[in-house]
Amino acid sequence: MKSTYVMLTLMMTFPALSANVQLHNEQSIFKNLSVGDGYCLASSDNKTDLNFSVCKDSVEQKWTLVPSTIGMFMIRNESAPGKCLRTLGSGGAVQLGTCSGDGYTSMRLWSVTRAGQVIFLKNKYKNDAGHNEFFVAEAQTKTVKMSASADTESKSWDYSGEIPSPKNPVTGNKKVLLMATHFNDVAPANPELVRKAVFGDGDDNVSLQHYLKSASRGKLSINGTFLQDINLGDRPAACTSSQLLESARKAAREKGIEPNDYNYLFVDISFLSTCKWDGLAATPGNWVIGNGSGHKYWMWSHEFGHNIGLKHITTLRKCPVNGDTVELGSKCTIGSGVDAGDTMGGGGGRMYPVNYQLFAGWLQDKDVPEIKNAGTYYLLPLWQDGGAQGYRITRSDGSVLVLEFRQPRDGFENWPENNPFVKGVTVRIATYNGAVLTNTLVDATPETDDMKDAPLMPGKTLYDTLSGKLITLISTDSSGATIQVEDKD
Repeated sequence: MKSTYVMLTLMMTFPALSANVQLHNEQSIFKNLSVGDGYCLASSDNKTDLNFSVCKDSVEQKWTLVPSTIGMFMIRNESAPGKCLRTLGSGGAVQLGTCSGDGYTSMRLWSVTRAGQVIFLKNKYKNDAGHNEFFVAEAQTKTVKMSASADTESKSWDYSGEIPSPKNPVTGNKKVLLMATHFNDVAPANPELVRKAVFGDGDDNVSLQHYLKSASRGKLSINGTFLQDINLGDRPAACTSSQLLESARKAAREKGIEPNDYNYLFVDISFLSTCKWDGLAATPGNWVIGNGSGHKYWMWSHEFGHNIGLKHITTLRKCPVNGDTVELGSKCTIGSGVDAGDTMGGGGGRMYPVNYQLFAGWLQDKDVPEIKNAGTYYLLPLWQDGGAQGYRITRSDGSVLVLEFRQPRDGFENWPENNPFVKGVTVRIATYNGAVLTNTLVDATPETDDMKDAPLMPGKTLYDTLSGKLITLISTDSSGATIQVEDKD
């Protein structure tokens, strides 16, 4: 059959983002446990050297963590615009220097690891060179350096400002090369179904295009080229993704289309029994293969999640219960399972959870505030403007507890009105590993055997042993959820 291709350009008009969706960086002070609570890290008079001086809320003592590459930060000082905290080529010196220019960019990049109420700082350049060094304080001289042998207090920093959450932004308009392919021994599947599942026909609620538009609040769109009835030759004996992708790229070039001109390559093949998956994708990455499943938009939304950097979910179950309180900690059981609100966990066509949206750059940190203090918090339904879209609680192991509330909506979020996922608050644990994010659904109703009623229900309390927080859901209705957070003594 003759192969043809169709160029698709999707013209979309997106609503303007609300004024509160802005990236902001909070300035704060650095203290070191070994130096003492009364001293703050400061830039010196020459705006290069660093020392500790009596805390006095001066610009020399105000620091900002600025996200750079995934999982890395530049650290700036308010008194020295254009300068960043950096290491040098050799030795343990740390100083303020230009944020670009001489040396390597990695000399100015820092990773942050939470350890309870303090953080540890490591430098990318030193790590890449194989030096397991931390940014530490010299208590006697009130100076700083990099060291691999410092004690715990010397490398423990108290930073009272907000630490920006990890992000792997996927925003703007992305070009997709979509290919409906087949092998010599089988007739092509209906290519129109594949096209509709990815590019769709406007706001149809059955396409990846509209799914991403809706989930991202218009911050991500796709358009591209559709190649149909592409013959990849003989059916391969083995399931090798690199071979399938190379065959597809070769076939596209024979049609005058260069795959490297696109942000993503999506390929649907004839069903191959040696491939034990419906879909496969790079995590993170820029390609997706459908195993005869390209007519399902939820396959594409799931696999595109992998491209963003999202892993399959896990679950935390069988946590001990004391009265109305579920204790979240080491006594729970982690394993596989289903998260009805997460397409990465068997949630079908449901839209990405709130922390995925934050990770992808569709929300900013202020849209999903971090809870540090006890109090009463109000949580809006996800995708409803005007307040918090979710809440984050940092845990002592570096993971983050995420609270989310949903309500039925037309389209991808057409939940039954009595479903626990719209009657309670969903609690997940987010674990970051560079450019990869894994969600763990917490079973806040462990009395039952499955995860269909996992959310925290009104009147119930969750005690998170790794943050020391008691989280009680006071009430929910169609307008939002009221949550009480307390510090456990």
